[in-house]
Amino acid sequence: MAKSRIDAVMQAVKAALKRDDKYVPLSKYLAEIKREPEKNVFGSEETLYELVDSIIASRGEKKPIEMMNEAEDIYRTVLPLGEETKNYRFANAVFLKIFEKNGIYHSGLFTKELYLCFNDKQIYIETMCSIADIPTAEKNIYYINTFGCELRQYYSDEKSFASSLISGVMKLCSAHDKEAECERLIGYAQMACGIYDITEDRIARSEMMLKNSEETLAGARHTLDLTEDRLDSFKNFVEQNEKTIKDLTLSETEKLTREAKNAEFKLREAFDAFLNEEHDSIVFEKDKLVREVIDSADSKIRELKMLAAGIKDNTAAELFRINTEANKAIDRASSMLNNGELKNILTEVNKSSDLVNRIIRVDEFSKNFDTEKAEAAAAAAVAPVQVTAGVRPTIVQINAQRCTEPADMTPNFFFDETYPFKDRFEKLMEKKQKDIATNNALYHEHFDDIITAVIEDSNPYMIGPSGCGKTFLVGQIARLLGLEYLDIGYINEEYDLLGFQTADGGYNYPAFYRAYKYGGIVFCDEFDNGNIRAAVKLNSFMSNSKDASYCFPNGERVMRHPNFRIIAAGNTAGDGADRNYSTREKIEESLMQRFTAIYVDYDNRLEKDILRDYPQWFEFAAAFRNATTAWSKGNQTAAPGIFTTRDATSIKKYLDHQSYDVEAIVRYEFIETKDNEYLAFLQREMAKFYNGNERESIGIFNVFNKIVFDIRNGDTRR
Repeated sequence: MAKSRIDAVMQAVKAALKRDDKYVPLSKYLAEIKREPEKNVFGSEETLYELVDSIIASRGEKKPIEMMNEAEDIYRTVLPLGEETKNYRFANAVFLKIFEKNGIYHSGLFTKELYLCFNDKQIYIETMCSIADIPTAEKNIYYINTFGCELRQYYSDEKSFASSLISGVMKLCSAHDKEAECERLIGYAQMACGIYDITEDRIARSEMMLKNSEETLAGARHTLDLTEDRLDSFKNFVEQNEKTIKDLTLSETEKLTREAKNAEFKLREAFDAFLNEEHDSIVFEKDKLVREVIDSADSKIRELKMLAAGIKDNTAAELFRINTEANKAIDRASSMLNNGELKNILTEVNKSSDLVNRIIRVDEFSKNFDTEKAEAAAAAAVAPVQVTAGVRPTIVQINAQRCTEPADMTPNFFFDETYPFKDRFEKLMEKKQKDIATNNALYHEHFDDIITAVIEDSNPYMIGPSGCGKTFLVGQIARLLGLEYLDIGYINEEYDLLGFQTADGGYNYPAFYRAYKYGGIVFCDEFDNGNIRAAVKLNSFMSNSKDASYCFPNGERVMRHPNFRIIAAGNTAGDGADRNYSTREKIEESLMQRFTAIYVDYDNRLEKDILRDYPQWFEFAAAFRNATTAWSKGNQTAAPGIFTTRDATSIKKYLDHQSYDVEAIVRYEFIETKDNEYLAFLQREMAKFYNGNERESIGIFNVFNKIVFDIRNGDTRR
């Protein structure tokens, strides 16, 4: 069996000789071992066979006989006692593992020093195999060997040593300065073991830093003490002013209450006097008329009949006019009581007697209407009045009649979730494309996202600068969906949403009520500019459940219509005022969470379409907008006086009507309200676009450049 194994080895070498004569020395080496088996350094022929097979399979540049000589040295290192070595089978397996194809030896990574660093040879094999996978490891074997031998003394646990060795080799192979990286890694290992190279200079620097830190801490404590003292002073100041304001408010409230009572007394007194005067006048006129009828009964009976018929018609028309004016006066008086106008009028009572007369007339008209209505009813009982044909009922009656009709709760096709969203959205996009093809319509780049939020009832909140086309976009959405569009502006008081009871016991139906009951899109523009305390009431209406409802002040519980939607828009993200929008309020988080925030910026396509007949103006406006954008980035805040879609519409109107020349348009639309430093920045930034380039709008820029130059040199703005 042994003879056949050595023969097999020699047969493999002879086959290799046919390809390359470098295997000749190896063939002689094996022939000598065959003659004298005791010269086999590797003990068994099985080990020799596997070793030679590995050398033949290798594609290295070394000669086979050199590999055999190196293998003998490695064998003596791994198995120093040959077959008498402890755990011979395991040690022999380690030796063969080292010589596997693409293994440790053939990768050029075997060193006697690294091998002896490991007691557990299994860990050695695994570690070196991992290092063999690292690119350029073979080229850096010198540094790896040096680093590994130096690193070993700082680890008692071989697994930790192996992990640190692999990590260090990865860093060494990628480092530019290998020696410096090796020293740095050894330094980290020393510090991990508690070994620090601390010099006197370093100790002195540390002491100095500690001293500076103590001084800084003392200064911070002093500053904190001063801050606490100032805070206490501020608290005392606030408490004193709070008490003063409360006392002043209470005093003013009592004063207004007294003035209101006096005004009410005067109103009643004037009203009673007016009634008495009118009563005496009517009695006198009645007696006079009776006397005249009796005196001329025989001669003017026919004339009196004709006159009576004319009076009857005129009285009916006059009563209708009085009824209409009275309803308007009642609504106006109720609105004054609710929106605080009456309070403002009473505040100015001592300043202007005309304001008192206004209040007297409003109340007289209101109460006189009740009297006249009662008298008209009594007269109708005696002699019914025929209303003139074609006379319409009052606006309040029409509004009440419309808002008391039963609602058709059929959902809009695009809101009907019994159909797949994909089908509904595709149908909507077909309408949009037809509008584009037929009317050459232009839609904002965020239009699809916003109308998706509307369909899904996600309450979109459009955030964007003034004049970027948010209102126009909402109008397009309502038109495509085929729904009523109600722009209620910003919410100032709760009655903007809920309506209010009128002075005669009726109810003023707001537009929001109609949309909630009959369906429609409610647009809350400049949402962040309203009264957020009142706007929080929207929380009650933003539930999209099928059985959602709300009880309005008139006592009616109204079911939420499936076609009811809310869209809001603002210039800020709801976090309060900024440099350009200084009056904006912070929107409460509970309300903000119910909206889907979508940023809507300027869309150059809209301005380009608006100014399509004036391309040179669009080019100039685009350059101006790029300059303001550069200012925003440099100052980390929104630029003032930016070019808007609304500005593009104004410029088109001026050019179409030839109402302003180029200089006036540039001055009023691009220069006014901007300070000199800001204009100088815009001038420099826009010059980069025009200098050395042929631009269609160079003439407009020259006008802009001249005006800015004159202003910066002291020219008075005109």
